[in-house]
Amino acid sequence: FFWYLYQNIKKHTYKYCTIIISEYFCFFLNVTQSKSVLKMVTAGYFLFFCIVRILSARSSAFVVPHNRQHIKSTAVLSGQNIESPADELTIAFTREKGKNYKIHDAVAANPILSMLDAKVNLVDLPCIRHAEGDDHENLLRYASKSNIEEFDYVIITSPEAAKVFGEAFRGDFYTSETKIAAVGKATKKALAEFDLEVDFVPSKATGETLAAELPALPDARVCNVLYPASAKAPDTIRDGLQAREAANFEMTRLNVYDTVPATFTDEQMNLFDDIDVACFGSPSAVKAWLQNVDVFLGTEGLSEEERRVVGNNGGVMAACIGTTTARECLESGRWEPNHIYYPKNNPGVDSWAASTAQALGDAHERKFWGGGW
Repeated sequence: FFWYLYQNIKKHTYKYCTIIISEYFCFFLNVTQSKSVLKMVTAGYFLFFCIVRILSARSSAFVVPHNRQHIKSTAVLSGQNIESPADELTIAFTREKGKNYKIHDAVAANPILSMLDAKVNLVDLPCIRHAEGDDHENLLRYASKSNIEEFDYVIITSPEAAKVFGEAFRGDFYTSETKIAAVGKATKKALAEFDLEVDFVPSKATGETLAAELPALPDARVCNVLYPASAKAPDTIRDGLQAREAANFEMTRLNVYDTVPATFTDEQMNLFDDIDVACFGSPSAVKAWLQNVDVFLGTEGLSEEERRVVGNNGGVMAACIGTTTARECLESGRWEPNHIYYPKNNPGVDSWAASTAQALGDAHERKFWGGGW
């Protein structure tokens, strides 16, 4: 009993600690006050479930260990197809190759996984790859102190944009008077890898919040903004800045990189039948996932409306990094709203991992017990 409590407190699985304490207390109470057969039977009942709870906890879920050297484009950790019998669950990570390890490790460390009586497979299935955008050469033109100082701010809204911008300037930016605004902690960290100091981070890691909170220049002077972005990024920043009537922003947008859908191999597509939860880090990953699902199902020749009627997404729960990606899942018409999970506040790797773990718990509930949380 005390071993069980120690193990679950160490794992932060307090839900089971509460259950076991209640069952043990009921057993103890009935034994010490037992003067009838009914109370002895009741005590035996609670003792039985107390023992079952402990034994089941000792064989609870375990996660296939992650070896970063074994991340392959085949999306199979072990190098062979993963089979998913009744006691297994599988999570697919869809970011581009080599960029899944942070969310992978955060999900593996989530305490919810230790509460599931199932083996959990974590596999990489990259849905997108990055390519140079049409304006990449124009960014290089600004890569000097004299040219970049045409702008008061550079706005960076993704780690990939931070990488492209950092590689373009290669350490020459620090002498500039131009300030850098990053959408969140992950983007700020990516900029720091190029020794680029961030001057502004919004209170919430979204484009809407950044546009609403970016400091304007005094006396309504024009604030010139450079925005190196993905070609597929929406106009959230531009629209948000233009909506601020008391400020005066002029934005130059450069599409410095693009996200290109990855085409799955036959071996990768065979994993669709095994995957329970797919982790999406961008709307582009959602679109690429659905494109590959359509190929797998043979529905790629149908119209968008016809594909919505079919409604198949590969049979997975969607665990999204934030609201924009979750909205893409919802607007695709291929997921039920209660099958889309995302952090409503403070988006980031840890909150994304928590949403993924919640999705996995619900997938386990629906898959094995026919219900849902």
